[in-house]
Amino acid sequence: LTLGLDSSFGGSEAIITALSDEFPKIGKNREIFVAILFSLYFIVGLASCTHGGFYFFQLLDRYAAGYSILVAVFFESIAVSWIYGTNRFCEDIRDMIGFPPGKYWQICWRFVAPLFLLFIIVYGLIGYEPLTYE
Repeated sequence: LTLGLDSSFGGSEAIITALSDEFPKIGKNREIFVAILFSLYFIVGLASCTHGGFYFFQLLDRYAAGYSILVAVFFESIAVSWIYGTNRFCEDIRDMIGFPPGKYWQICWRFVAPLFLLFIIVYGLIGYEPLTYE
């Protein structure tokens, strides 16, 4: 219970901080913005209290936190390793921490991570079953 609550605080703080940095007017009225954000959370959470609440939870679990994130991370790994390039990425890391990452990390970024992600996506699509409401 506390792990989920703590995670929601961290996610909310990330949203609040990012929007406050982007739009300074929000930072000046932080308390009002936080109240509006958590009121929105409350309204969305009310859907979970209905008879179809479990189905609503399954929809969010399947489509908001499942394959969409995997596909986004897959394309991000392709963009970083193949389009931007591992050499430039390693140079950026060297500029930040003072030494470049080893060959192991370059191989993982270029080959291992995209292949594992692709495997997970394909395996999930093969075993796909549509949601049902009982």
